[in-house]
Amino acid sequence: MLVTGCFDVLHLGHIIFLNYAKQQGDILVVGIGSDKTIRELKGPKRPVNPETFRARQMAALEVVDYVVINHEPLQHGNIDHSVLVSILKPATYVVPETDGNLSGKKALVEKYGGVLKSCKRLPPNHLKGGVSSTDILHKIEGLEFLE
Repeated sequence: MLVTGCFDVLHLGHIIFLNYAKQQGDILVVGIGSDKTIRELKGPKRPVNPETFRARQMAALEVVDYVVINHEPLQHGNIDHSVLVSILKPATYVVPETDGNLSGKKALVEKYGGVLKSCKRLPPNHLKGGVSSTDILHKIEGLEFLE
């Protein structure tokens, strides 16, 4: 089982996704984007947490068996996972159905005998629009802290 992502500001939506992925098989490997790749993808202020912090946070979760930092570059605005998938050859690659590269990831995992499993983003407590790290960061930026 493979999932990939930034996982910069861990939130309940991530936990729901990881639990769903773990239910699809025995061993869950989480590939997190490197700092360089995430910066190229999301802008100069991201990631907030460095790759080693994000990797250790993922590894601490009970549902996660292994974590790898993915240093592959962007291709056509998406992180390239071809080396990671070619090495791991996952039986299942779980992605949100909103992933912008479903067809590319499907072709990639099928090339190595696996299947792509897309899942709906299930927002906690049916929160409209779900939860995102970007939204959380925008809320934090808008807060006024007392000194």
